[in-house]
Order: sequence, then structure tokens, then C-alpha cells
Amino acid sequence: MMRKTYKFSSGIYQGGFLYVHRTDFGSKITNKEELRNKLKFIVEKMKLIDVTIKIYDTTLFFFFTTSSIAPIEVVYVIQKRIAYFAEWDKEYIFSSVYDLQEEYVRKDLERFGFKYNDG
Repeated sequence: MMRKTYKFSSGIYQGGFLYVHRTDFGSKITNKEELRNKLKFIVEKMKLIDVTIKIYDTTLFFFFTTSSIAPIEVVYVIQKRIAYFAEWDKEYIFSSVYDLQEEYVRKDLERFGFKYNDG
């Protein structure tokens, strides 16, 4: 798979952003379909590009690219909307990534000490 190149008025780049949030000890994500719908609404409202959403029992992965809004603002909006779907860990991962393909993201997460397969 070839990496996408994005051209915006502010410049040209590849990659995007990754937001990963785990639930707190023993808590599981409830009503995954409703959570996915809330996240899709955010995608449309904030005009995010190339979004991938993965929801597991205890972990949420949200990959995106944006040209018009500060990426951390996206994270803040997501955190407000997901609050009642689980008890969320206080810590989360938010990072820019060069390549959104899963094998590259997995390597980045492992560098952070995240056990990708445990989610």
C-alpha cells in the first residue's frame, strides 16, 4: 500500500495523528456501535480526513488527518463525547505518525510500551 500525500494550503505532508485510549482497570467499553456513531459524527462535524476507528473491549484507536483544526482539539472533543462509554484511564497516547498503516502504528505503540495485542 502506498502512503498518501496530502496537499493543503499550509503545505504538503504524509501521515496523520493517532489517539489511543484504554479503559481503566477492568472496565470495558459499552455500546460500541453507539460510540462508533458518536465518533463518526465528530469526523463529519470537524471535517477530518482519512479516518480509521477501531474499538476493542478495552481500547479505542482513532487515526485521522486534518487540515483545518488543531489536532489536539480533536482529542479534546473526543474525550468529552466518550466519557460515559467506559471508565477511561487518565493517561492516553496522542502522537503524530508518519504512516497510518497498522504495522507501522504497531511499532510506534510498542516503542511507547503499549501492548497492542492486549486491547
